[in-house]
Amino acid sequence: MTTPAMLRDAWLAAAAELESADIDDARFEAEVLLRHATGLNRAQLYASLTDEIDPAAQQRFEAAIAERTTRKPLAYITGTREFYRLEFRVTPDVLIPRPESELLVDAALDHIRQARFRTPEVADVGAGSGAVGIALARHRRGVNLICSDVSRDALLVARDNAQRLLRRPKTSFIQGDLLTPLPGPFHCVVANLPYIPEERLAELEPEVAEHEPRVALTPGTRGTELILRLITQLPSRLHSNGVAVLEVDPGQEIAIADAARQMLPNAEVTVLDDVSQQPRAVRIIAG
Repeated sequence: MTTPAMLRDAWLAAAAELESADIDDARFEAEVLLRHATGLNRAQLYASLTDEIDPAAQQRFEAAIAERTTRKPLAYITGTREFYRLEFRVTPDVLIPRPESELLVDAALDHIRQARFRTPEVADVGAGSGAVGIALARHRRGVNLICSDVSRDALLVARDNAQRLLRRPKTSFIQGDLLTPLPGPFHCVVANLPYIPEERLAELEPEVAEHEPRVALTPGTRGTELILRLITQLPSRLHSNGVAVLEVDPGQEIAIADAARQMLPNAEVTVLDDVSQQPRAVRIIAG
């Protein structure tokens, strides 16, 4: 067993180990893993830096650091990821929620409020952890949410998140392909579907390419296959003045917007930029 050390020494040694493994923000990630291993919040940790680390916590910390040096994502080690100011449980069965996907929640909420839907029927298609749909339902009372995904294991994670984060969850979980198994019609459809072209997987960071579920990353050669299929289902699945917000990879937005205009000729179709000023979503408001 490793000789017990002060919390500060354990933190700095771990940060150096992560840095040597080419981990960005090594000091911060070492801190996150140290807090995870010890159960201390940030204020408690900083107040205890000269204390000796508990041997059991030290073992947990060293194991977590060893995992991170293999490029296993931080969120899979801690089992949590913050999204839209909420803490979601994540496992290797689901894609890790990204900050840029918060745009989908913002756009959907804005339209629901402007349209004054009293009890919005919302579908989160390809829900994964349920982050987008659950964040939306948490911030809009009266939402009836359906989360769908092809993965049963992903839906189990989404169900757990809904039970923890929604005060009075009116949420259903349906395994299946896009909107096909869902009742509808809907006032709102949000979808962060796989959109990375297959040939680009090798270019991704090891945390993504080697650890996140492939089925949640790529739908095939072009990357747009699933999004285009979903668009063909929207005409019969959106209420009048209903909204669909679809996340896209920058560079796909024109093709996706054109397909939406073709399938829904009376719709208002808009490309939305994320916080980095990259085209990240296509919003479709049904005519």
